[in-house]
Amino acid sequence: MLLQAQERSLKVVEFDRKKAIASLDEGKPVIPVWLDEIYQKLALKLGKS
Repeated sequence: MLLQAQERSLKVVEFDRKKAIASLDEGKPVIPVWLDEIYQKLALKLGKS
């Protein structure tokens, strides 16, 4: 997931439900990112599965 690290930057971190909820409670963005899904779909499109 992407979490706001500083005022104008995001940081990729492993999903942690408590951190995600705390960030949302603070009004900070939490963006889920499924890198394994993205990789699989990209590999299929490139014919490398």
